[in-house]
Amino acid sequence: MSVSLVCVFNDPAVREQCLDRSVAGSDPATVELVVVDNTDHRFTTAGAALNHGARLARHDVVAFVHQDVYLHSTSRLLEVAALLRADAGGWGLLGAAGVGPGGEVVGLLRDRVQLIGRSAVEPVEVDSLDEVLFLVEREVVLREPLAEDPDLAWHAYAVEYGVRLRELGLRVGAVDLAITHNSLTVNLARLAEAHHRVAELHPGAVPVRTTCGIVGAEPGWLRSSAVGRRHGWRRRGLAESLVARRARERAGAGRPVLADVRLDVDDIEIVAGERVRVVNVDATGAFSAVAGDPLQLTRRGEPFELVAVHDATDLVAHLRSEMPGPLLCTNLDLDGLARLGAAGLVGGDAVIGIHESDIWLLTGVATDRLPRAWLTGRAVPFSALRPGAAGTQHRGSAGATAASAMALPAPRGGGRGVLH
Repeated sequence: MSVSLVCVFNDPAVREQCLDRSVAGSDPATVELVVVDNTDHRFTTAGAALNHGARLARHDVVAFVHQDVYLHSTSRLLEVAALLRADAGGWGLLGAAGVGPGGEVVGLLRDRVQLIGRSAVEPVEVDSLDEVLFLVEREVVLREPLAEDPDLAWHAYAVEYGVRLRELGLRVGAVDLAITHNSLTVNLARLAEAHHRVAELHPGAVPVRTTCGIVGAEPGWLRSSAVGRRHGWRRRGLAESLVARRARERAGAGRPVLADVRLDVDDIEIVAGERVRVVNVDATGAFSAVAGDPLQLTRRGEPFELVAVHDATDLVAHLRSEMPGPLLCTNLDLDGLARLGAAGLVGGDAVIGIHESDIWLLTGVATDRLPRAWLTGRAVPFSALRPGAAGTQHRGSAGATAASAMALPAPRGGGRGVLH
């Protein structure tokens, strides 16, 4: 089996650190890297650039991939490529991350510093695929190219392509590909226009669930109202505050915040000479079995070491064997957090983070070096639900902490499925 990786890039340093390094040493007879230089903005759409790369490719399967992706296993990539070439299954498009009919992210991968997605060792049919990495047979994409529509310039082109191939009788699926997506930004510019264009092109296919929302869905009256737009976050905040209280009790120490660490990790101030150690707990074992070895990457010039372990026992053993310094543990559950607390690994400086159902822990960083967004009202659990809090005032009220009442920038938005 052989694959041509096609990547359009605008930052050579990012591409060299991630994608190039991950395939260095691969046999070009089986894994070919085709790079399309767009540093001069010659291509105005991703579709035009990737179609150009597909025409240059030499192998029968093409994998379109972002420049900031690290492939932990080219063997796994070849296994998935073989599924496209096989007659069984009827697969036309397979990718590293998709969204199923129920709205769940399918495909286990590391997005920035956290594992996301439900593991799919075998392909699972999905509504749509994310653009981060997806595979198609070269003869298919030459016959049916990616859209070069300006409204789909840099968003939802894989979503549209999946809808189109499904209309041609092919199946679209997500599958584990063991990748780390070292994204530095969340670029949502013109996303709404892209979703609207997909709905225009395929009115009979909507609604389509994606990693960035639902194409063709009409917002409910409450969400679209002024009250909903202003206060809709409070419902999620209440649920996360309940989890935060239980998490703080199980850990025995630490300060809870409500935040998506993937969006805020680059706002942690790192002291010169330090490196941030990131440990992901992979309860399934599917990611850690392939990508468990330490991976050295930089984010905005700061050094990170990322490793995946299978369970809390492995996590405790790993942490005890490592040197002290900034430490971020993600994908924890309450039992795992309790294990860390019982092992004395949750100190008074620890931050316990809650985002939707995700729990993470940060230690070894002084309070004055934490992201300012974690001091805003939305990041502070409801005061009535904070451990040891007196009274029943809500976040942002006069009874909240002085820090939460400071005029600080609001935390950046984004859900757990955002991969851009």
